[in-house]
Amino acid sequence: MFIMDKNNLILQIAKGQKDALQRLTRVQKAFLLYYNSTYDNYQHEAQYAPLYLQKNFQKHQINALRLLSVETPREFCQLLETPIEKVENLINKPIYEEYEISKKRGGKRTILSPDYQLKEVLRSLNHFLQSYYLWLKPNEVHGFVINPKYLQQTNCTIVSNAKVHIGKKHILNIDLKNFFPNISAQQVKNLFTSSIFQYNEQLAIAITLLTTYKAHLPTGSPTSPVISNFVCLTLDSQLSAFCQQNQLSYTRYADDLTFSSEHYISDEIIDNIKALIKHNGFEINTQKLHIQSAHGRQVVTGITVNEKVNVDRKLLKKIRAMLHDLAQNGVDAATKRHFKSNKIDCQRFTERLHGYINFVGQVRGKDDALYLRFLYQFTCRQQNNADTKHHWD
Repeated sequence: MFIMDKNNLILQIAKGQKDALQRLTRVQKAFLLYYNSTYDNYQHEAQYAPLYLQKNFQKHQINALRLLSVETPREFCQLLETPIEKVENLINKPIYEEYEISKKRGGKRTILSPDYQLKEVLRSLNHFLQSYYLWLKPNEVHGFVINPKYLQQTNCTIVSNAKVHIGKKHILNIDLKNFFPNISAQQVKNLFTSSIFQYNEQLAIAITLLTTYKAHLPTGSPTSPVISNFVCLTLDSQLSAFCQQNQLSYTRYADDLTFSSEHYISDEIIDNIKALIKHNGFEINTQKLHIQSAHGRQVVTGITVNEKVNVDRKLLKKIRAMLHDLAQNGVDAATKRHFKSNKIDCQRFTERLHGYINFVGQVRGKDDALYLRFLYQFTCRQQNNADTKHHWD
């Protein structure tokens, strides 16, 4: 049978040899497009594919192989279950809404949000890209990664990112400047023609045009996070190798890079890290480069890690103040005071407060007494506000 006779490389993948995935020939990949196969020569063999794949692969691996089996723009559209004419129109006439949001520490961030039709297609593509990246993901990466329930060991969060650095004597934080906008369309196109995807020029260009805007990755697009992770594979590999040689621990959560050690992190080591980052086409935000010692508060992706993962005291104080203001003065007054504006956006206020409380639960655990108290108080305040509104209505 075609599947069994010519599938040795795929069997290697099933055994965990990820590099075999990059050596698959197009013939070996072709039968994997079993949901939308148009290969007349493989009709007999393809009927065995679903059962064979379900037996030997997990769901995300099957989706990854389906993505890799694509060879032409038409097959690509079939995979996304979208007419090729529609995809062509989205490529030729993309519609993005551009607006700004405030950063936590001041300044503005430009968001480019695709319109509904483009966003739906990109979400579908993101599903397959995320599945493939999960297969290749380095252990050092914790951001922009899916967490299937059947793979509990791959629970990648800001908490898992921070835990690696608990109790270390020295921590170095580095932030990549303008992360998405600094990834060019050329880098994305090179990714899709590389050994990671092995797509031909025509298909690589089509996917690049679909996923980029104004020659860069747009901040606000569903596929930008996972594509950035793919682009960073070389950077992650080089930094990981360097850290192993220099007794450092390394993690990356999106554009936040963290290095920690039991030994002093010298200027020479920092310069070498900077050089590797620059060599891979990224720019460092020098204002966010920090070295933290165990003698002071050590923070990784917003979480303190001196002895255990914990929430910053400043955030806990802010949550208490917001809950108190909400209880004493009502949601309108609390919203005005929190945002320091006469514009009333109660939904934004309650969503932000709820997000803060959920963050406490994520870090400290859902059974933590403080988290449960915050959640109870928030629920009571919400109910009181709803009852008050209903009374006046």
